[in-house]
Parts: sequence; C-alpha cells; structure tokens
Amino acid sequence: MGVNRNGRGLVWAIVLACLAAVQALAAQEVTKPISRKQQATLSSAVFLNAHPYMKHRKQGWDAYAEGDFALARAQFLKAAWYGDKPSQAMLAEMDWKGEGAAVDRASAYTWADIAAERGYAVFVGVRERYWRALDSAEKARVAQDGPARLAEYGDGVARGRLEQHLRRHLRDIQWSSRPVAPPRTVTVYDHHGVPTRIDGSRFFSPTFWDPAQYQAWQDAQWRAPPEGSVEVGEVEQVRPPEGE
Repeated sequence: MGVNRNGRGLVWAIVLACLAAVQALAAQEVTKPISRKQQATLSSAVFLNAHPYMKHRKQGWDAYAEGDFALARAQFLKAAWYGDKPSQAMLAEMDWKGEGAAVDRASAYTWADIAAERGYAVFVGVRERYWRALDSAEKARVAQDGPARLAEYGDGVARGRLEQHLRRHLRDIQWSSRPVAPPRTVTVYDHHGVPTRIDGSRFFSPTFWDPAQYQAWQDAQWRAPPEGSVEVGEVEQVRPPEGE
C-alpha cells in the first residue's frame, strides 16, 4: 500500500512506536543479550495482552499497512481509549484523509489536539497545521465537539484506565503460580504456540509496568525521536467527492 506523501512522516513515526517496546526490552542491562526470537515473542502473546495500548496500536498499524482502514480505525480507537498518543494521531490522520470513514477535518483536529496534549513536537506540529487549514464552520465544530472527546480520551481519564489495567495484569502474571515473589523466568508463546522462556528482569522491567516510569519512557521516546524519522509534511487539502 502506498502511503500518502504528506502523511509519510507521521505514519513512519507510528511504525517506530510499534517497535519501541521490543527495542527497549532488548536494551535492558542484564547478563545475557535477548535473542531475536525472544524479541518477537515479547511483541505478542502475554505481554501485549497485558499492554492493550501496544497490542491495539500494533494491530491498527498492521491493518493500516494492508489497506484495511475500517479495521485500523477500530484498533487505533481501542488503543486511544488508554491514552495512546500515536494511535490518537493516526485517528486524526485518517479523519483528515477520509480513510475508513468520510473526511472530517473538525474531528481530525480534535484527535490531533488530544494527541498533542503532552507536548510531543511531531503531534503539536500536525495539530497546528490542521488548525490553519480549517474554515470557520469547522472551527466552530471543534469548539462544540472537542470537550466531549477530551473528556473521554484525554490523559485526565485515560491514564487512570491504563494504571488500573497494568497493575491488575502485573499482579495476575507475577503471582499466578508463585504467590511469594515474581518469577525469575516467564514462559510466553509466539503466534504458533511455541514456548520461550524469558528472563523475568526483562519482562517485568518497571519501565513497562509502573505507570509513572512508563510515562517517562514514552516522553523520552517522543520528545527526542530519531532524527529524520518523524518529519511531517504540509497538510493535504482534501476535497469532498462531487455531489456532496
């Protein structure tokens, strides 16, 4: 599937975000280097089930890359419910381009505004470009509809959902078989059902389970992204189909 040139930088940023958790796990300082097979395993199964924002973002990107925009939208929406900023940014991009639904530039802006609430430069830039392109009627719709979306998907509520989910799943995974202490190793399964034993210090890194540390890691990822990987072009002016 060809990616629209004007959205190429933003879409590539989402691809990097899909891989970020696995890369960071591999970078944890432990005795033995993590294998490629273990990296692939950690991007699925138990870990992703416990991290729905990563799971649904990845599934959303996979669907988007295949051109299944309706499925991509549904998956990004699930990730957005947990406050996933890359997924919220992709919903903005899709609304702007009319991917999986009719073009809705006011809705695109409200998603971009929520995606930018932590101040990540790439998302702030998208939001500001969108705003400059809106007409007065679209801006009025933003003022009318934006607060309700923020109240449902903004950090003020989404962080609480994520925190509860992480703590519950961490407790269930750690102590399902050993009630005294977290296990030294974790057995997880890939897409084919093949088991792999993972060093517990990698799997249970606080970076991915403690809400505050996870947020700090995300901030570091997005406030200083790899140079040249998240450049966003000018906003494309999308015209409605003839007859509308």
